[in-house]
Amino acid sequence: MHWLFIASAALSLFLPSVAFFHRTVDHGHWNELRGLAPNATYNASEAKKTSPPLVIDTFQKQTHNDLGFWHGSGENLSIQYGPGFIRLLPTDPDQNFHTQFDSNACYSLLPWYNEYLHVIFEGTDQFSVSFNQHNDECNPKRRPFPGVADSVQADRYVVYPDTEANGEDVDWDDDDDDDDDCDDDDEDMHADTWKKKHKHRKWKGGRRRPIKGLPKGHAKIPGGRRELYIPLTHFDIDFNRVVSVSFHGFYTKEPITLHHVEIVPDVPMPSQENGHYRLPGKLPSGRLVLRCSRPNSFAFGIDDGQPQFSQQVMRILDEQDVRVTFFVVGAGLRDRSSNFTEFYKEMLKKGHQVALHSNTHPKMESLRTLREIDDEIIQAVEIFKDQLNIKSSYFRPPFGTVGARLRQELARYIPNPYIVNWSVDVEDWLWANTSTPEKQLEAFYRGVDSGGNLAVMHYLNPTTIAYLPEFIRHIKNAGYRIMRIDQCLEDVSAPPL
Repeated sequence: MHWLFIASAALSLFLPSVAFFHRTVDHGHWNELRGLAPNATYNASEAKKTSPPLVIDTFQKQTHNDLGFWHGSGENLSIQYGPGFIRLLPTDPDQNFHTQFDSNACYSLLPWYNEYLHVIFEGTDQFSVSFNQHNDECNPKRRPFPGVADSVQADRYVVYPDTEANGEDVDWDDDDDDDDDCDDDDEDMHADTWKKKHKHRKWKGGRRRPIKGLPKGHAKIPGGRRELYIPLTHFDIDFNRVVSVSFHGFYTKEPITLHHVEIVPDVPMPSQENGHYRLPGKLPSGRLVLRCSRPNSFAFGIDDGQPQFSQQVMRILDEQDVRVTFFVVGAGLRDRSSNFTEFYKEMLKKGHQVALHSNTHPKMESLRTLREIDDEIIQAVEIFKDQLNIKSSYFRPPFGTVGARLRQELARYIPNPYIVNWSVDVEDWLWANTSTPEKQLEAFYRGVDSGGNLAVMHYLNPTTIAYLPEFIRHIKNAGYRIMRIDQCLEDVSAPPL
């Protein structure tokens, strides 16, 4: 069996798992020029102790938010507009809805840094919320754009009203079959998190929720309006360089209706009416990277491919005298017929980096339960130890899909994980098997010329491998030094150059 873990249009540039900005999306809306210059030198210590809400979006217009900048969907997310709301109809975790603070320049949110993102919504809470930062140059024509993001899981921040206190009669369903955090086998593992998360709710084993289809007069909380309060301090980005807030990482096809997005100075006091709501703590989260930080560096992240091409790749790298990072799917190492274990052992001896790429290469943010996500991580870590005798804190998410659950689960099992996507895409997934494979070269040149310095490619097709020497020559001629990803990120644990 060959381990061909790739889907044509699914590989993403991230961002937001960007990847919630896939390459098939037209990003022309990001380049609108509108005139609100950000305050990039704001001193947070001078911030007012109280301030009126910063209203971002009340969805009064189809193309622009209350700040006058673009809002809209990506990755073919279906949406329905109405007066004062937007309904999202997701089918994939890469789909996203963004509402921007600025369409061109960096926007500073430092005046609001100690405040809270407040979202009024209806429907499922099974999605991620992200703040997205600009690139270093605050230039939308330079890659990556947007820069990186940090994400939180929406359901941890929902205010659940006490229905009895509000005079509502609710029958509760204790079934947890489709719950992502509280499978019976995981209860001990997640006990502390769940105690904090649900201490304001009635609890008898599973996630408690109103039963659908109740007689008239019974409240149906999932269909009613709810609120999120998320401290901005829970988003680890540069708040001098904010681009947008976004909603993505959907792992259900249930709709979400957004009514109001704003930043407010405080949260409601705990009361019987709001179920004695308390803000949850920030969970540890993996660090998302899209580019190298070391000056004049460039790194190739090469994902799994076909075993029959492995020796050819090795020979090219030897001849060019460069070191790269391989992202390896665990299941391929278990398949003895692939000979991948011996290949990657040899690459390790030659000084290349070998890093994690899941166990079976699913789009992990789409998995229903945390148990499934954990299994992909744990089995990959174990096979690396058993077959290669190494540990890795570097992880490339399959298809580039990144959301809050994956980031948080990686941080549970891997100390200080790096989640590595890219700023240069060879687009082999798109062009390698066509009549115009040379477009892979064009895509590579375009990404490098736009400032990208961390590439993604595969060794799935002879045309891609044939272009690899030209990729390397182009980078050397441009004055970059090619190195492993841990080296280009200046990781202190990386081997010296």
